[in-house]
Amino acid sequence: MAKRNSLEIYPGQRTKEKRKLFGRFVASAIEAMYKEKFFALFGDKCFKCGQAETYRPGTVCVKLLCIDHHVPMALGCHLVPGNLVSLCHVCNGRKLDLAPEVFYTTEELGRLIPLLEQQHALFDFRFDHGAWSEDRYGYLVSLGFDPVLVHSLLHDENHRYFVGLPDSALKFTIGLSDDLMDLLRSKD
Repeated sequence: MAKRNSLEIYPGQRTKEKRKLFGRFVASAIEAMYKEKFFALFGDKCFKCGQAETYRPGTVCVKLLCIDHHVPMALGCHLVPGNLVSLCHVCNGRKLDLAPEVFYTTEELGRLIPLLEQQHALFDFRFDHGAWSEDRYGYLVSLGFDPVLVHSLLHDENHRYFVGLPDSALKFTIGLSDDLMDLLRSKD
């Protein structure tokens, strides 16, 4: 049996829509946190079959859940808040380009509508470049990151979502006393 593929209106549409949806978070660590919040809306489960996510942050196993279009691209919809559903890869593969009314039961659609509405608040995120430049630690903590995790994000180059400190935080100046400066000049 041949594998069915979802239709794209134009090549690269999925990638472009993912970039647009998640680009607002700027830093991959912030994007990952908001994806976790998205899946938490669905109880960290596939909305259709109830399969729980087995992936845990910091592990190398593959995520079971994915973000799917509620109304598929082939039917003219986009990857935008209010049109996102948490599905496991198996259910996502079964749904493909089916209309929600065909794939979900009436009861499932009734439970899904409030979850679709809650996504607007979750994705109403504006990255504050000023706060990021001024104090990355404080900004990440203000977004809800654990301070211990923030320390790792800023200082552990091996961390998956390492962001580091801004260049200006890494630079420092040494103040030399006038006597020391005079001594150095006399050596020239």
